[in-house]
Amino acid sequence: MRIFVALIVVFLANAAIAERQFPTLDADDLNGRAVSLPDDLPGDPTIVFIAYKRNQQPSINAWVAGLGLQERGGAAWVELPVVGRGAALFRSFVDNGMRSGITSTAMRARTITIYSSQRAFNTQLGIEGRDEIYTALVGRDGQVYVLIEGDVTESKIAQLRAAYP
Repeated sequence: MRIFVALIVVFLANAAIAERQFPTLDADDLNGRAVSLPDDLPGDPTIVFIAYKRNQQPSINAWVAGLGLQERGGAAWVELPVVGRGAALFRSFVDNGMRSGITSTAMRARTITIYSSQRAFNTQLGIEGRDEIYTALVGRDGQVYVLIEGDVTESKIAQLRAAYP
């Protein structure tokens, strides 16, 4: 009986994850190009790194290195700093600050700053809090194939790779 209950719990958890949808958002990349997400994601699917704080960048960099992602070519991926609606007042300051640290136009194209409600964004994805980064695999139709919390590990890399449709 316990095995049966455990199987049902695993099935329901996977079903809930399969139904997760990426929010529809209009944003700009750091080159100033307007994008509509998830339609304008660079791949189908795309690896999406979600961060909330500047000090989370090393965690994203570790994921990028762990997956062997490249600036040009290879698997499609983007970084989404979710800075929130309140930061929109300082949009040019925030974007210019990020641009100054990212000199490559290819990398600027991969960085799409989200100036919408962090709470609404997180609720749509089932994310609680902003203390960790999240790595997602997202289709252009908005389907979130997997959402992984925290720093990179070999098991998390395997989980991401296993989620590719």
